[in-house]
Amino acid sequence: MLKRNIDLIVGSLFIFYFIIINFMSLLMFKYLFLILGLLCFIYHFIKKYLNKKCTLYKIVKGVICCVLIIFILVESIMVLYPKHDLDTKCDYIIVLGALVNKNKISQSLKERLDSCVEYLYLTHDNPKIIVSGGQGRGENISEASAMKSYLLSKGIDEKNIIMEDKSRTTKENFCFSKKIIEGDSHKKIENLNVKVITTDFHTLRSKIISKRVGYANTTFYTSSSNGALFILNYTREFFALICNIIFNC
Repeated sequence: MLKRNIDLIVGSLFIFYFIIINFMSLLMFKYLFLILGLLCFIYHFIKKYLNKKCTLYKIVKGVICCVLIIFILVESIMVLYPKHDLDTKCDYIIVLGALVNKNKISQSLKERLDSCVEYLYLTHDNPKIIVSGGQGRGENISEASAMKSYLLSKGIDEKNIIMEDKSRTTKENFCFSKKIIEGDSHKKIENLNVKVITTDFHTLRSKIISKRVGYANTTFYTSSSNGALFILNYTREFFALICNIIFNC
């Protein structure tokens, strides 16, 4: 009985999760879970009409199995990748930007900045901080400007904060910050230790991108994903990571 209805159970879980996160996230990606749920229901009612010996059916089934295996492997690496390094001294910190609602930082960005403050408190370190993020749609100020204001309100010395306010992507975050760091330190980026502050799901892709643009020594201290949005964030990041690996975007 359970085996015959596993598609209905999985479909119900997808739809139930969509209902939960629909009130918590503005990301259009959340509709993937609704679509997957509906597909599970459709499959349940048409599977008895499918010719399971058909070559096309076997190919589709094989592709789905391969995708699931890759998904599980990549997600495991993403979840297990080191995210809270307190041992490695750093020369600079880069805080990667996130959404600003008009003039107000989003919860995600606040958590990243709080992680930065927490890192400084725990290590008693005093590196310069690059707040990296340009001005996107719906933002009245740049993410860098909003981040600087928040850090100042937390008692961070203004002379230790450097704004990078032109970037629009993670790759640009690292490229533009690299120019600032090399200009400020008069050293090549590969000879410097850089601590990256971001959200946990974003760590692996950030590491890959930073390596590609010349960073040799990056470690991370991250904020944690909201409990209910954990699955959404990590699933979305899977596709972003695959896209980055294939297209270097």
